[in-house]
Amino acid sequence: MQLLTPTRTATTLARGNACAFLFSFLCVLVGMSVPTKTPTAIVAMSMGCLIFGWLFVATIIAHVTSENGMVCELPNPGGEFHALTRFPIVVRLENNSNRWPLLFLTAEIITACDGNILRSPQKFIGLLPVRSAGEFAWNITARKRGEYHLHGLEAGTSFPGSLLVRRFFFAFDLPLLALPTVYKLKPKTNELLVGQRQANGHQPSNATAMEEFVGVREYRPGDNPRNVCIALSVKMPDFPWQLVVREYEDPTVDEVCVILDTAVPPVGSESDSLMLYRFEKSISFAVALCRQLCERKHPVLFIACQADGKTVEMLLKQPSKEIPILERKLARIKPIRDVEASNRVIRRQAQVSDAILLFVGLLNEPGRGSHRLAGALRITPEWQSSLVSEVVGE
Repeated sequence: MQLLTPTRTATTLARGNACAFLFSFLCVLVGMSVPTKTPTAIVAMSMGCLIFGWLFVATIIAHVTSENGMVCELPNPGGEFHALTRFPIVVRLENNSNRWPLLFLTAEIITACDGNILRSPQKFIGLLPVRSAGEFAWNITARKRGEYHLHGLEAGTSFPGSLLVRRFFFAFDLPLLALPTVYKLKPKTNELLVGQRQANGHQPSNATAMEEFVGVREYRPGDNPRNVCIALSVKMPDFPWQLVVREYEDPTVDEVCVILDTAVPPVGSESDSLMLYRFEKSISFAVALCRQLCERKHPVLFIACQADGKTVEMLLKQPSKEIPILERKLARIKPIRDVEASNRVIRRQAQVSDAILLFVGLLNEPGRGSHRLAGALRITPEWQSSLVSEVVGE
């Protein structure tokens, strides 16, 4: 457990209470300026004195109880989470003072993303006794993928009516990585391969003749009941609700190449904001497409151009292990302006690969050389939207 002391402290003026102080002072002046002590003057003076007295006492209490005895336990370490899903952050503040409690304690997390400073909602604890600790918890939801940094914590103590607010600043730097949003695709997405297989001249797989036994696993909805192994299923603790099926590998299964279009064309045909929005959606769709194809036992070769001229290229066979790696890479990928670079990658892949080509594009209408490549199925943004059944986190 690492405890942090404040990197700096500051005392600020509470504007609302300062206005109340000025109002009480005016009330006293009005009451004193009236020659004859009318009921109105007496009420004004009494009100001003009461408000002034309360502000004075509250300021003294806030000053005495806000001595520098606060320490912060470093928040839970940085991690990964998907955009549009909640990521919990817990911060623990301790009052190391031996004399005074901390009153009306507030805290907020400071986050940075792409050079922008983001502040969390304030959390509140009314009383933190001496030699005790309190926890503040936030559920952070990132609206987009990318790298985030927890830059620090700002805490404050005060008292109702106090003219002063004492603030404590704790500095740290914890990286967070927001992975692409999780899309769940409709089952008919797998039908994309049917027509494309025929167009490319792929022969249908002969599962009965070419299957090879690779092991057993628990039954999942959609498995062929004929593959249930009764001898092993009866040994399961929840039989007959828990079954075991034989798993086969088909060596004739088609390899699929998923190419993500990362080239955002110059402003002119469509606005930058629209293209960047499509770019973000296409990333999430491409990951979901790769996941679903891998789960259907299709080896997937994923390719995308990067801004530095390099490419993201991965062969995906085990979705549970390799899809998270792909998500980490795509969480940091940026759009490129060189449209021709993206075209060259697609042309090269179309020439050397015998796989089924699925091109996740950013334009709804043809007009780019890569779209006219023979053998590549272009999945437009409109088509992508129609194939998504659920966006996890919304």
